[in-house]
Order: sequence, then C-alpha cells, then structure tokens
Amino acid sequence: MLQKSKLALALAALGMSSGLYAGMYAAPPVPTCTPGDVTVPCEAKKWNVGVRALYLKPVFDADEAYVSSTNQNNNVRYNDYNEDWGWGFHLDVSYHFNTGNDLTVDWTHFDRDSNHSNLNGQYYVTTLRGQNITAPGVFNATRNNNFDQVNFVMGQHVDMGVRKNARFYGGLQYARIRTEMLQNFNRPDQLIVTPVTSLYASRSLYSDSKGVGPVAGVDFSYDVSNGFSVVANAQTSLIYGNGRHTMTNLRTDVTSGATSVAQGAYYSKKSMMPSLEGQLGVNYAYAMPEGVLNFELGYQALNYFNALQTTGMNGGFPVTDTDFALHGPYIGLKYVGDAVVMAPMKGEK
Repeated sequence: MLQKSKLALALAALGMSSGLYAGMYAAPPVPTCTPGDVTVPCEAKKWNVGVRALYLKPVFDADEAYVSSTNQNNNVRYNDYNEDWGWGFHLDVSYHFNTGNDLTVDWTHFDRDSNHSNLNGQYYVTTLRGQNITAPGVFNATRNNNFDQVNFVMGQHVDMGVRKNARFYGGLQYARIRTEMLQNFNRPDQLIVTPVTSLYASRSLYSDSKGVGPVAGVDFSYDVSNGFSVVANAQTSLIYGNGRHTMTNLRTDVTSGATSVAQGAYYSKKSMMPSLEGQLGVNYAYAMPEGVLNFELGYQALNYFNALQTTGMNGGFPVTDTDFALHGPYIGLKYVGDAVVMAPMKGEK
C-alpha cells in the first residue's frame, strides 16, 4: 500500500513539472479586441417630408465666364462675367420601412436671370461695299440659368456606434440644365464715320442638356449633444442624354430699321455627363410627441462635367463643352413621423 502511494505521488509531481515546463515555453495568448457595434434600426414604418431654401451662384468654364474683344490696337481685353446669386429650393419625401430601409424622391430646382451691361465683344457690320467686318462693340447681356434635378433612390440606414450613423443610397437621377443668353449691342461711335448698310443688333445663345442615369451617395451624421449633430453628404451620378446648342445673329438695316436673321447655327449630340455633389452642415433635432422636427443649416456645391455645348459669349467657333456648377448656403426643415396604421372598422378583419 505504501509503495502504491509513493508511486502516485511521483506521477503527480512529474505531471506538475511537465505542465510548468510547457507553460514556460508556450506561445503567449493572441490579444483580442471588441469592434464597435454596427447595427441597423429596429423594424419600423415612418415617413418624412423636407424642404430647403437654397441661395446659389452658377459657375461656368472660362469661355463662358469671360468676354474677350480686340480693340483698335489689337489688344485683347477680358471682361469677367459673374453670374448673379439666386434662390432655389429642394424638396424630398420618404417612406421608411423594414430595418432602416427607405424609398425617397427629391427635387432640386434653380432659376435665375443675370443682367449685365457695358460688356465688350465683337460687333459684326456690313459696309457699303458689301464687306462683312468685325469691330469692338459694347453690349448688354441677359442670361437665364435653369436647373432641375430629380432623384428616385432606395436607402439603408446604419448605426455605427452610439454617435455615428450613415445612410447609403442608390437609384436613378434625372437632370436638365438650360441656359439662354440674349446680347443687345449698342451702335459704336466709329460706325458714324464708317458708313454701313446693316449691323448685327443682337445675338441669342441657347444651350440645353438633359438625361437619366444611375446615382449613388451617402449621408453621414455625427451626434454631438443635446440634439445637435454635424451632417455631411457625398453624391455622384452618370447621366446619359442629349445636348444641343443654338446660336442666332440678328441683322438690322441701318436705313429702314428692319430686323432679319443674318446667321444661325444648331448643334446636337449624345453624351455622358458625370456629376459630383457635396454638402456639409449642422442639424438640430427637436423631439415631438409623434415625430422629430429637424432644423438644418449648411453649404453645398455640385458640378456637372461637360454639361453644355457652347460657342462662348462671343458667339465664336468652334463649339466646345463647358461645366455647369452651383454652390451656396442652404437652410431647411424636415419632419420625420411615425406611419399611422388604420385600425380595421367594426365587422372587418
């Protein structure tokens, strides 16, 4: 019996020493980390309607932003043609369902006239000998900029931790950009001593582009405290459609004052029109008994690349492409409420 006890103690001591030896030379445990929670909201049905007031300024490429002319000393002058700031609006309506999904329709509209006077440009005249010549002239210009953008998208809301959340969306976008300019020339003093039979009294430039294509984007917000959050948006689209440009020069007879079309041109082409859009702002969410009212203030910018065909403000050739951009501050309201499910009437199932 004593021998068996001694044998058991020896085996136990041997096992303990083997375990200690293995522990001394075993690989250390792999460090672990717990990632932040990325979740989707609980299933719910909601709706929202929002409106924004936009104060925007149109921007074009250089051939649309400057007017060049050659004076009597053959020196080229450039006159900056700044577009005027104007008001627009943005409307959006959404239906929220399942776990953070939504169907959204939104519309952005901008329409503004810009009026400028005493601009220098090329003035076309016909002399008594039937020669068509150009001379530096002064003109007044009125340009109308019209922009519409409509999105039909489906989104997914994602919560990334306690303070951060995002909404990823994609769908279709319709866009139409239209600009129209009318230039009225003043008769230059040099024509008094250079007899002419007719002169180009005005010029009309019209450009239009519209199409449909895919759009994708993300809305991001970071909750600060007490209902305040920093919000941002990034969006891109690729529009396929048709663009056209029309130029018309009108001639006025010096003697009779009759006006006729002296020169006209029309261009049209199919093209791809990519766009980029971004927004950055601050949002305040005010909780109400049956929903949340959001107040938002921020700044936005968008750019459509190669959006319009143009001959430039001088009406010269060749026809080129120009970008169209809008940028400026905005202020908006959005109400998010619970969707009301009507209870069945008596006798209905």
